[in-house]
Amino acid sequence: MLKENLADQLRADIMSGKLRPGDSIVEGIWAAKLKVAQASIREALNILASEGFVQKDSGRTAQVTELSEENVIQIYEVRASLEGLAARLVAEKKPCLSELDQVVADMRAAAQCNNLAAFYQRDLRFHLLVCEKSGNPFLEQAVRRLVGPLFAFVVMRLHSQNRDPRYWETSVEEHEQMVEALRSGDPEFAEHQFAQTIRKFFSETHSLLHKEKMALLSAAN
Repeated sequence: MLKENLADQLRADIMSGKLRPGDSIVEGIWAAKLKVAQASIREALNILASEGFVQKDSGRTAQVTELSEENVIQIYEVRASLEGLAARLVAEKKPCLSELDQVVADMRAAAQCNNLAAFYQRDLRFHLLVCEKSGNPFLEQAVRRLVGPLFAFVVMRLHSQNRDPRYWETSVEEHEQMVEALRSGDPEFAEHQFAQTIRKFFSETHSLLHKEKMALLSAAN
């Protein structure tokens, strides 16, 4: 459909860096540029807003998602607690975890193809699926509002950075360990494993963002 195609095009421009965090996406300008109705651009932006790639308040121009370093720290702080709780609930309920196994396998496939965007799409799916399996819809909604913009922003900021292949493999292994923690049936262990792993993810993300910041400052000088 047209709106999905337009969303794909805008998403590609965001991922490639043609549209940077904080840039405005004016519906009328893009409608004229792409020779489509303004309503179609609006629908495409609604898709990107639901994915976290743009922020769009009612009546205001959409902007490519931008988070400050403090925002990233705050989101990870809340994530560690909320996803730890989700892991505790899943370990207690003991639902089928085959979907999580498949998502991790898909993450490994994306890593082997060096496809950062696909890797993070599946990574996001993993964490939302854990919350879904917790059986608490309020918890799932809260985590979705937090991690959608976070994942999108991290992908936008780090898309062009080269990664050591070992990073990908380690991340996949950590997600496998999280699944095993859920399978353990030990709520306290599952909660601890998730919270600890997410704090580790924060440390890695924060380090990468800092390196990017230093590289930009060095280039500017």
